[in-house]
Amino acid sequence: MGFLPRFVMSTRPPGVDVYELVVTGADSVGVLHKISGVVSDAGVNFVLTHGQMDEGGKEFVHAYYCEFAGAKVTPEELEKRLRKLPFVAEVRLTSMKGMMFEKFMFPVASVLADRMLTLGAGAFVEMEERLVEIFGTAGETMSYEQGKAYAESTMKALEQYRRSVGAEWDISNIEDLFRAEGWGVATVKESPEGYDVKVKSAPASPRTGSAKGPGKFVVGLLVGMLAAHSKGHLAAGPVEYDPKEDECRFSIKKARHG
Repeated sequence: MGFLPRFVMSTRPPGVDVYELVVTGADSVGVLHKISGVVSDAGVNFVLTHGQMDEGGKEFVHAYYCEFAGAKVTPEELEKRLRKLPFVAEVRLTSMKGMMFEKFMFPVASVLADRMLTLGAGAFVEMEERLVEIFGTAGETMSYEQGKAYAESTMKALEQYRRSVGAEWDISNIEDLFRAEGWGVATVKESPEGYDVKVKSAPASPRTGSAKGPGKFVVGLLVGMLAAHSKGHLAAGPVEYDPKEDECRFSIKKARHG
């Protein structure tokens, strides 16, 4: 499966008379169906929905963008109806008129207890380009090393969760993590010398309007993830980029440390 952009609930979708609705409460089988029933009976249209559970799986947070253009009730009346559901703890509703961003879901997203920041891929690529413009090859080295450091922190943060679910880090986990964070689609094959890597759909440069393959940060990121997986010291070779396929290839080899 390739990389598919996912809508992050931080900016409002298009619609007429759009409201943001957040419902929290005790989780059980059928709660989403019952909430949806109340909303649909009121003639309110779901534009976008997003839900998540707490770590213990006992409470839910469901967020919706709702369109009231054809509604049979007022937003206040819908809020009252939802509060009558026995499992609902809290209902919050606000109009998105004249607003661009959501009001309730802060932080935008989280993985376990870690706050996740939303950073535009184009802006990130441009930061790295400017760093290289200022420092030259030293800027490339800094980006590469920071990518490795970022990978190390990420893997440490996920280690406790990995153990709790009885999972093992393998190459497919690395590929999934890389794609889930939006860096692109990585294919990693183990070789006698280390790993052979292909990356498609790397973030494009906002200044050139096209991709040039992953920057040094992203290369370092993969090196760091694979080093944590193999518990060894690795180093990346030269990157070859194929613009027609929007794919780059490089090797990550075992390196002597010190």
